[in-house]
Amino acid sequence: MTAFIRPSLILRMDLDERLFNDEQVADIKRSYSYVAPSLVQSHAPVDEARVENIMRFMIKLHRPYWDKSNADAEELWQGVMPKWLHNMFAKVSNTITAANNIHAENGEPAFPYHWLELEFGDNALMAVKTGSDSSFPAEGVDMVERVRDLMNEGALGEGIACVRIPSRASYEAQLAAAEAAQAQAEADQAAGVTEEQAAEVDEAAVQEAVAAVDVVAEGEAAEFAEAGEADAAEQPEPAFAAPVLPAFDVDYGTWGIEYADGTVREFDAATGAFK
Repeated sequence: MTAFIRPSLILRMDLDERLFNDEQVADIKRSYSYVAPSLVQSHAPVDEARVENIMRFMIKLHRPYWDKSNADAEELWQGVMPKWLHNMFAKVSNTITAANNIHAENGEPAFPYHWLELEFGDNALMAVKTGSDSSFPAEGVDMVERVRDLMNEGALGEGIACVRIPSRASYEAQLAAAEAAQAQAEADQAAGVTEEQAAEVDEAAVQEAVAAVDVVAEGEAAEFAEAGEADAAEQPEPAFAAPVLPAFDVDYGTWGIEYADGTVREFDAATGAFK
């Protein structure tokens, strides 16, 4: 009988308000219309230098499915949810990729989603960090299964508001390390280019080129300045674009168990114990 049962899904996108506008809302609703109905809302920036866009799966199934001690609920879960989740993750990931490919073709920046939230009615809320390309992790369904098992066992405690994978502290540490590595790589590359140029370029040729440039600059500086002022007056202020974060493979090993009272405990997924 479970073959004829399917959850209903609503996608809720919660965007940084600096990226929220009528055109963006219409584009999102159009892009995801074949997957599920979409709600789009905005929030104030959590960080002036960063953007955090969130996509939430609001999953509804009007039958018990979370309680593993309920035989009917367990049968329904095993017969429906893993395959359905896998298909939805694939559909939405493909839609994100397709939409960003269109942005790239139009010379526009990609539109990122930084966290995927999974709302299983009143049973559980999960938040999973997306990849650098906003895709969902391949092991996403396994994560859901593990969270369900642990919550049914009572291993994560009571009063859970959200299971965040990885924890915010873990992700921020990973991001800081990736940013430091990227900055070092860029510095090394710049130093290498400078040394190579210094070795290859003849000093006399440099002086000659500089002199020639000075002559041209003196004759054309006023013209360029006037043109620049005109362009500045005509060009509209560029739209805000989400900063591009360094690409790296997220380590999902440390979870953040966020409780309703505001406390957070870190859970080691490998050992199955709190840190």
